[in-house]
Amino acid sequence: MENKRIEELVKFYEQFHTVRDLIDISAERFTNKPFIKYVDGNGEIVEKSFIDLRDNSLAICRYIRSVCPERMHVGIIGKTSYEYITAMTGALVSGNVFVPFAPNITVEEAVELFEQGDIEALFYEDTFAETAKAIEEKYGRLKVCINMGNAEWFADIYKDYDHDSEYAPLSEVELNPEDCATIIYTSGTTGKRKGVMLSSANLIANITYTEFEQGDEVLLSVLPMHHIFCFTSDYFKSLLEGFTVCLNGDISKMGENLARFQPTTMRMVPMIAETLIRKINILHKRFPQLTAREAAEKVFGKNISWIAVGGAYVSPNLIDEYEKHGIILRQGYGMSETAPKVTTGDNSNNHKYSSGKIMKSIFDVRIVDGEIQVKGKSVMMGYYKMPEETAKAFTEDGYLRTGDLGRISDDGEHLYVTGRAKNLIILSNGENISPEEIEKKFADEKVIKEIVVSSENDRIVAEIFPDSDFVAALEIENLEEYLQKKVDEANKGEKTEREIAILKIRETPFPKTSTGKIKRTKVTF
Repeated sequence: MENKRIEELVKFYEQFHTVRDLIDISAERFTNKPFIKYVDGNGEIVEKSFIDLRDNSLAICRYIRSVCPERMHVGIIGKTSYEYITAMTGALVSGNVFVPFAPNITVEEAVELFEQGDIEALFYEDTFAETAKAIEEKYGRLKVCINMGNAEWFADIYKDYDHDSEYAPLSEVELNPEDCATIIYTSGTTGKRKGVMLSSANLIANITYTEFEQGDEVLLSVLPMHHIFCFTSDYFKSLLEGFTVCLNGDISKMGENLARFQPTTMRMVPMIAETLIRKINILHKRFPQLTAREAAEKVFGKNISWIAVGGAYVSPNLIDEYEKHGIILRQGYGMSETAPKVTTGDNSNNHKYSSGKIMKSIFDVRIVDGEIQVKGKSVMMGYYKMPEETAKAFTEDGYLRTGDLGRISDDGEHLYVTGRAKNLIILSNGENISPEEIEKKFADEKVIKEIVVSSENDRIVAEIFPDSDFVAALEIENLEEYLQKKVDEANKGEKTEREIAILKIRETPFPKTSTGKIKRTKVTF
């Protein structure tokens, strides 16, 4: 990007300090352009403009302040919907702390996290009424527990609390960009869940980078709403850039919505990307007369050009597969503690297999003893009520210890993530082995749907959950023999202690977080 364009972007981004700035300026810039599209209960497509989003969010802000005048931690339980988005932005511009929870949260887990996060108000969708009631009874500290009901309920709030109502002054809130705006609970893949505190400054910084620009996009949002990669990248970034966001809702509806909305871009986890390319390949086998691009368009629609992937390893083969079908697939890297992106994908080919281009306009990234460490405007304030954990997370000179292993490219522009420090297998001879590096050897083996490598009695163990569809398609009669052959191939050239010594085949998928990450602490060998 030319220096002049970067200077223009930096100057433009200086206007943004809080989410209130984001919704106000986007409404002024993009006015009646569709911001959100979704399918209502009657199967009709509904459009909400950038002005609608601002007006409706401010109405929710006024409502929240009318029933919760004091700053508090506001929990929200719900699935992706336009109403959820206005509740989220309404909570943020009202000066409260937004704390999202997964829609499948259990009562017991909710009570534990509510205690940990000092939740004082709960907003929930009508479908979670029974769960919310049980939480309220067991938790006992909620000052306000509000059933957000349905679209009709919201319509009444939007009308009764609009800018001409008696409540209009309630939306004039003085917001400090450095105050905590949201608490995001980590997925807990390697231990106790921690509440990541992020300020408005953190959130805004993470979308105002200058390393990569996209055009006028139509995005299909498929990630869970409570995940920071979703609401920061899908919604806040789209507000900033003027993209149109189409809500997928239930994951089972993705095929229908790809055909309905014809998106140009998507953000997803590798598991979804792998599922979709599998559909394309199956379709191509059934209809060999189709070109690679035609097969892709049968799945994604005619406009798809770019897909951003994050959250787990992406194999070079998957990137190449998408490229053959006329789709650029690039991975980024980040974590909740960095709000979330540290790198962004770009469309260059020099490092297309990397974990993304480092967002140097936001972060300073370094590698110390193999660990990725970052410092910058988007790094968290700390873990809520966990001073010791917060102290452990930072170096003496203020860098966040990501716990991830990696390297920076020779040109200093791109990051390559190689594993997780906590997952390192340390053998009795002092050998350090990254299980992810071994697992990556099987990334392109379609018969292997999931694999987790660990150790048992100083020997390397690989537990595999096979893909039954591919087992059937390849007419594999002896699965254990087939997989052992693949293991033997992976072992070639390795030192004895680094070889996979034990192969286990499981009948059920590994337990996962809501974003598809395997919970390694829940895996038993």
